[in-house]
Amino acid sequence: MDADDLTKTDQAILDVLKQGRGGDKPWGLGTKGYLVDETKFSRNSIYNRLEILEAHGHIELVHGPTRLFAFVDDPREENH
Repeated sequence: MDADDLTKTDQAILDVLKQGRGGDKPWGLGTKGYLVDETKFSRNSIYNRLEILEAHGHIELVHGPTRLFAFVDDPREENH
């Protein structure tokens, strides 16, 4: 999956997970529910795209019971 394959939902998920990057606050983590709230996309859309982003290695599941995902990389960045 490269930058051209990303949907608007994928881009929104990655943007939310990257909020605060480079600052002194924690960043890169979000639950499914949090990502739904922050992106305003439907629950089904977020859930489906999280599975795809995870399968391609752009995010990873770090806590199954809460469905907490972590940012890994962004295919929109040149050094991907």
